[in-house]
Amino acid sequence: MEQEDFVPDYAQISRDIWIQQTYEEIKKRTYLDPLYDAAFKVFLSDEQALISFLNGVFKLEGDNRITAVTIKNTEVNILFPQVKTFRLDIRATTSTGFCINVEMQKAKHSRFIERILLQHSAFMLQSKHEWDQEFFKEPARELTDEERTQRYDLRYEFPPTFAIWICDFHLEKQSGYRGTWAIRNEQGLTLSEKVKYILYDLTQFSKKREEIKTTEDRWLYLLKNAGSSDDLPDFDDSVIAKAIKRLLVGTASEKLLKEQAKNMVMTEEELDYLASLKVRARAEGKAEGLAEGANSKARETAAKMLAKGKPIDEIAEFTGLAESEILAIKARPAQ
Repeated sequence: MEQEDFVPDYAQISRDIWIQQTYEEIKKRTYLDPLYDAAFKVFLSDEQALISFLNGVFKLEGDNRITAVTIKNTEVNILFPQVKTFRLDIRATTSTGFCINVEMQKAKHSRFIERILLQHSAFMLQSKHEWDQEFFKEPARELTDEERTQRYDLRYEFPPTFAIWICDFHLEKQSGYRGTWAIRNEQGLTLSEKVKYILYDLTQFSKKREEIKTTEDRWLYLLKNAGSSDDLPDFDDSVIAKAIKRLLVGTASEKLLKEQAKNMVMTEEELDYLASLKVRARAEGKAEGLAEGANSKARETAAKMLAKGKPIDEIAEFTGLAESEILAIKARPAQ
């Protein structure tokens, strides 16, 4: 009787082992991948880098440029009926009066647009609360009629709140790699210029190094390619050069490397999403073995690509498997 191919039960593989395997794989690379939270925040949560990135996103030049940012606590003090603390990736205010939320979204889920709207609603309320603190402090004396009039006029005013989402998956309703979304009526008239959503679909960003011209494209190019590159261009920009240096694996702290490894293993949110797909498949009467067969085929394909020396990110894109699962396949004993 022939010995069957060894196929480990991936659900039983210890998460700690996955993280360790991912950590070892990261150490072989040149740069950390900023498409994962830990490296993303190291890459852009720097005042000069964020200023450059935002000026590129909003295409600001000359006197209109953002000259300073205040990077704020990422926790939003809005209560939600969920276990996890509600946190943003990067939150800042600018010298031009903008309140900015920058999010890196690696994994897609079924309620992504609702998440954007819900998160931005909380972000707007937090921004309004902080803005009000400047105008509605308890006075030490009786207010004049003029001062009360000003308070009345400002009671429902809020600062411009812009959300920037960088997505490493396809956005079905967006035709290009960048989309600027707002609240509009049926004639296309914008309800308010103070609320905008800028969505980047990195799967549609395909510019080569020699095609990069704008500051916006420089940052997008680096975000998309850093994880798989051995030689990133700094475009003769000292701010970008420093940002790239922060991604170097060779000089990264152990704490950062381990945090990055945890980010690259499937999160609770991703596991919840996969579970929801299984439940829906059963509810729709689909054979459970069909999904398992497809997954088995994907693992088989991944093993063949690994044998040919294909890079992990390319295998993940081709098979749809998580990088951590591919690393588990790579680490299993040869048969």
